[in-house]
Amino acid sequence: MGLYVHVPFCKSRCSYCDFVSYTDFSLVDEYFKTLWREIELWARLLPKVYVGSMYFGGGSPSDVPFELLEKTVGLIAKRFHLKSDIEFTVEVNPNCGFPVEKLKLLGVNRVSIGLQAADDSVLHRVRRRHTVSDFFRVFEVAKSFARVNVDFIVGLPDESDRTIDEDVRVVERLKPDHVSIYLLETHEPSLNQSPCEEVEGRYERFVESVQSIGYLRYEISNFALNGNFCRHNLKYWRNEDYIGLGIAAGGHLGRIRYVNTSKIGEYASRIWKGEFAFEYFSENDELQELKESLFMGLRLREGVSVERLRSLYPAFDPEVLFSDLLGELLRLEGGFLRLTEKGFDLSARVLADVIDRISSTAVGR
Repeated sequence: MGLYVHVPFCKSRCSYCDFVSYTDFSLVDEYFKTLWREIELWARLLPKVYVGSMYFGGGSPSDVPFELLEKTVGLIAKRFHLKSDIEFTVEVNPNCGFPVEKLKLLGVNRVSIGLQAADDSVLHRVRRRHTVSDFFRVFEVAKSFARVNVDFIVGLPDESDRTIDEDVRVVERLKPDHVSIYLLETHEPSLNQSPCEEVEGRYERFVESVQSIGYLRYEISNFALNGNFCRHNLKYWRNEDYIGLGIAAGGHLGRIRYVNTSKIGEYASRIWKGEFAFEYFSENDELQELKESLFMGLRLREGVSVERLRSLYPAFDPEVLFSDLLGELLRLEGGFLRLTEKGFDLSARVLADVIDRISSTAVGR
């Protein structure tokens, strides 16, 4: 299965950030002690688990003392079986708190760098604390020992056509193994607005340019060169098993779906009592598991196996449910249900429609 570790600390908070994170580093040591305790709880519950992918996200894992990451990885290695070909990703801020090459000592073989925009004026506007030059420096070091993903966000304040041109030039020049391109989503009132036609046009142009360079759009927002898909994130999209550790981290085990509390005090209190700190916990019925598998699986170019969907919900019949969508927005091919190219472009609308139809079917059964 996969293992996700949430490191909710960042030296500064970007204006658009919706992730659970703290700039108060006085909490760091106590948080990691609690995290180690949570690892022990899971290891007792699932003592013979094999881990095929591990992902440290945040926050900014690269902002906390390296020794804390080192001890965390050491404890995980003691308590779980790490596969010899494990994919181990760590998110890195270009203004890294320690020499990024130290991650190699942990066995990290994939680094995800949050550039967001190859435009210093845009970075400054959204309170990113790094420059484009910082990114180039960290990229070159990371590339020497790991596969590299670069994150971009389209729709940030002060963005222009020139920003997108620079983003494309960075991808063309560096050819990272993997690129993620997101449309801005935030609850920050000053930034929270539906993407306008101009922003959507920039997004489409960026996506088309990256594909023309040779990247495969294997998921709605993710692009890989030479088959370098993110194995860990594929577990999410294929609705497979993974454990989430730390505040606000979620997991999926069989039909169990859970999310940890986002309150750091409650997290510590409950973990030290010897109990899990779930804020949400549910055992999915067959219909909910079908919905989740469809909603996540249709994000992938490969789509989702109809046979698997029917194993979850025997009455599932895509030809009846989606008869008017097939051809234009969805297609059935080789036993898989997939989005078409137009479906990819209108994915938010199509996915919402798909889930509504499944829900309506359940009401009438």
